[in-house]
Amino acid sequence: MSNNTISTYKFKPFQFTVLKKNLDPQQHPLARSGHRVVCNNAYLFSYGGFNPQTNDVLGQRVSLAMRELWKYCFDLGEWKIIKCQNVPQELASSSVTLSGNIIIIYGGTGVPFGAFCSNRMYLGNLANEYKENGMSFEELEVSGDVPLPLYGQGVVMDGKYIYSIGGTSGYEYEMDVHRFDLSTRKWELLHKSLGEGQEPEPRYRHEVVFYKGRIYIFGGGRGGASNIYYGFSKIHMFDVATKQWQFLPAKHDHRVPKPGYPNNRSCHSCVQCPEKSNLVYICGGFDGFQSFRDVWRFDFDDLQWEKLTKCIMPRPVYFHSTAVTPSGRMCCYGGIVSDDDIDVRGGRSNDITSAWIMIPKLKVICWEAMVYYFKEQMFESSDECLKKIGLPQEYYERIIEARRIC
Repeated sequence: MSNNTISTYKFKPFQFTVLKKNLDPQQHPLARSGHRVVCNNAYLFSYGGFNPQTNDVLGQRVSLAMRELWKYCFDLGEWKIIKCQNVPQELASSSVTLSGNIIIIYGGTGVPFGAFCSNRMYLGNLANEYKENGMSFEELEVSGDVPLPLYGQGVVMDGKYIYSIGGTSGYEYEMDVHRFDLSTRKWELLHKSLGEGQEPEPRYRHEVVFYKGRIYIFGGGRGGASNIYYGFSKIHMFDVATKQWQFLPAKHDHRVPKPGYPNNRSCHSCVQCPEKSNLVYICGGFDGFQSFRDVWRFDFDDLQWEKLTKCIMPRPVYFHSTAVTPSGRMCCYGGIVSDDDIDVRGGRSNDITSAWIMIPKLKVICWEAMVYYFKEQMFESSDECLKKIGLPQEYYERIIEARRIC
């Protein structure tokens, strides 16, 4: 085969690939864990994170908390740091939500973990990125039943509401359910955890998903001396209307070895399928002894688990963060990785691993092929040439926007 031969583009759903990044290590984020990512179809945004880096001169460990916001351009395959003002100090195990151009940050902790925690909420407008002073985060003035300062909460957004469940101060664990109304900026306590009935046990680093007026909890744990990690054979569900918890037995996957559902774990990630909101995907995580690289799918409509045996993460990982684009590309960034699932002493990663969890529209696949074959030509062409070749307006605008990273 000639060296000039270009390999053929193939769309491969449910297969992980490691996305390309800047060749210059100074031009992409330092490897990290405890961060959070969100995304749209064009960019992945990463906020905060932690890395216990070694000082080569003194031979000492230096804990680095990343007070920064980065964005990764899918079309260009490059990172860029976003110039920000008033970045919150709580940079690990926060919750980060994206609504249009508005990025919402809530809770979290600084370093050392638990030394100080947050119950503050901040908003930043990504549309202001290219202003002279960059974008700025604004702390919201809130009222009502404000939750305790915690980190590792389970947080999910539905419409104008943000729900926060559980979390830890670093010493105590909680399981209260709070709801924040973005229109009134008021907190409401929906359920006070008393350890009664079918309430889930207090925990942190669990994942929560909103579906048809109900909130579902997946996994989580309590570290330290407790070293408890919660399972997936039964799913805790909170009904927003009745403000009551229920414990739902899940159906295991008969096609795979027992138990047929994910092992107990926390520090995993979870995304909800954009087109089929009854489906959620769980990947990675840690149970105190081993880290995981498996991917599981859960169907809310029939409470069925399914292990995606051909969709395997490149390496075991935990304390990573995962988001899914509106078109269905699941992107996992960073975390603590190891080459062996038993060796959990691995270092931090700055890789983005990506897998399509649904078949997108044909135009999305065609655009992926265009970028694969003609990325350099498109980015080097004039605006007029891009218009002449007949690019759809949305992709023309993506190229113009992405050029500002170059």
